[in-house]
Amino acid sequence: MHFETFTLALLFSSLIYLSMTVFVFWFFLSSPGARSFIGLMMALGIYSVGYYFELHSPDLAELFFWLKVEYLGIATYPALFLMFVIQYTQRKNYLGWRAGLALMLIPLVTISLVWTNDAHHLFYRSLGLQVRNGLELLEMVPGPWYWVSVVYGNLAALIGAVILVRMWHLTRPPLNRQYAAMFVGALVPWAGFFIYITGNSPLNLDLSPFGMIFTGLVYLYTLIRHRVFDMMPVASPIVMDKMRDGVVITDAENRVIDVNPAAVEFFGSRPEIIGRRFDTLLCPKASPALNLAEVEEGRLEIEEDTPSGGRWLDLVFSPLGSDGSLPGHVVIVRDVTENKLSQAALESTNQELARRIQELDEYGQELQKINDMTVELQACVNLEDAYQVIPRYLSDLLPTLAGGLYIYSPLDQTMDLACSWNDFAMLVEEFEVDDCLGLVRNQVYRVGEFVPGQSCRHVDKGNGHHYACHPVIMDGAPFALLHYYHLGMELSESKLRLARIGADAIKMALANLRMRENLRQETIRDPLTGLFNRRYMTETLELELARAERSRRPLSLIMVDVDHYKSLNDQYGHSLGDRVLVQVSQLFQNNIRRGDIACRYGGDEFVLVMPGVSLEVAMERAEHIRHQVLKMRVPLEGGGEETIALSMGVAAHPLHGPSADSLLRAADQALYQAKEAGRNRTSCAG
Repeated sequence: MHFETFTLALLFSSLIYLSMTVFVFWFFLSSPGARSFIGLMMALGIYSVGYYFELHSPDLAELFFWLKVEYLGIATYPALFLMFVIQYTQRKNYLGWRAGLALMLIPLVTISLVWTNDAHHLFYRSLGLQVRNGLELLEMVPGPWYWVSVVYGNLAALIGAVILVRMWHLTRPPLNRQYAAMFVGALVPWAGFFIYITGNSPLNLDLSPFGMIFTGLVYLYTLIRHRVFDMMPVASPIVMDKMRDGVVITDAENRVIDVNPAAVEFFGSRPEIIGRRFDTLLCPKASPALNLAEVEEGRLEIEEDTPSGGRWLDLVFSPLGSDGSLPGHVVIVRDVTENKLSQAALESTNQELARRIQELDEYGQELQKINDMTVELQACVNLEDAYQVIPRYLSDLLPTLAGGLYIYSPLDQTMDLACSWNDFAMLVEEFEVDDCLGLVRNQVYRVGEFVPGQSCRHVDKGNGHHYACHPVIMDGAPFALLHYYHLGMELSESKLRLARIGADAIKMALANLRMRENLRQETIRDPLTGLFNRRYMTETLELELARAERSRRPLSLIMVDVDHYKSLNDQYGHSLGDRVLVQVSQLFQNNIRRGDIACRYGGDEFVLVMPGVSLEVAMERAEHIRHQVLKMRVPLEGGGEETIALSMGVAAHPLHGPSADSLLRAADQALYQAKEAGRNRTSCAG
């Protein structure tokens, strides 16, 4: 009676394994390691059930049958355990399909030899029954493959245990408790098997299945208490590792459960980060601590004091699942210190410009003209606008002077004429930097009747005019040159001083414009493709939708995805993937109207916004672009070329949604339908 009660625990443990199998299959099938965990639980359940019926078999034939059933679990358990450990600890690089097949090779051979043992006796040389204390137990003489199976199983279990112990040591609470529980759960049946194999087991019973009762209870406790499959890395390691921005994943209690290498550069080593509350990673000067548990999504900029100096971090945080199915947040961390420094430099330039303007006010009417010029230059959108303003003011400000403004071209390494005033025809269109002594000496260079000297090579020596070259140097390199002449007489000091003040004002204004343009382009442009980024598209789409509402004109949106882009990246590397994105982006720019907006939405996804375009026309344009892409050829580094195809989803306002979010969702759904229908096609939102 006691023995029967004892063996019923085997059936109880199999029920535990079955429950965990169903639970993980239903709720966590897509989690890393879930499939191998399901296989592991099934193997343990088969082992327990088989051993129960082996102990209750009335004769040798039935006993051997249940022994063969047991080996469906015994042989596969170590390999499945090792697979689960590798996948769960994010060591997927070590477990491709070939490695997985190799791990299962010996278990499959073992199962085959056990089931065919009567034909060769490689696994058991002989089998018999022995009676001990009224119990009929198996008595066997192991064959050579039995020991191969034993060594393999223990080696696989040992490797898995070593990995768990290492992760236990490297991680911080609470994640390390998961690894500890897994290790302890695996250790007990292993110890039971060691007692059995050394001949110290009571009644010569295999104690491993009884130890697995403890394993089942431990794993069940771990699954419920330590949340094995929901408090674990949830983002794709491939995507996270390649992101330049830091990515931090937190759980519902604001604890860090996963980070990418970029985040490690921000906050320290991975073992120091995992398990800590996210707000403890930050060292803000004045900003309040960030508690993600109290917010859903948002953005925050904080200034930190670090051992290497101050820095600014831009934090964008949002829930893991849009429907709330995954507790926790994903936090994108970006170092915006350079942007802040650029803004500070821009503010400093503006302050310097304002100071100069205040000084110019003291010089009366002529200096007021410089002030007016400066104000108008500040209102310019770009440098081309400034080149229209400068000659108009200088011709009025310095009527006895004629000249031009040269801008340095880094591409050709020449000074190119940007604009001129008072129609002085003797200016050359371009010249090299070394041709100007003012640029070479980095100072104002004058030549005239009372200031003799060597003429610059870009000046006609026989023109009989007095001139000056006023270089504009920025960050130690040539930026511009104000080159002006005085016809027939020497330049007066007052005129020269006025010209210098005007040159300084122009320098400040041009520097401001260039920095503003650089900062704006960094903010709205994708650095790889040159297309607008997602942030710019989102803001502009809202404005275009409002304009479409007022004018009652249509607006269409195309969402584009490069087919099989991940496969191209995996097969040929990210260099080819980047070239594909660049070529596709260039094709977009060549095939859309001036008022259309092309942006990189993220990864290999793009969005085209077409104001004033109906759904039918948008479908035609999408098809045109798709056919143009099919003609593209992407050369491979080793020779040959690849073709590219696009899947596209089209939606229109107001037919498919009144807001930007609804319109994007409709286009995304249409894109999904195009992919499901076989890719390389255009689908219209329903």
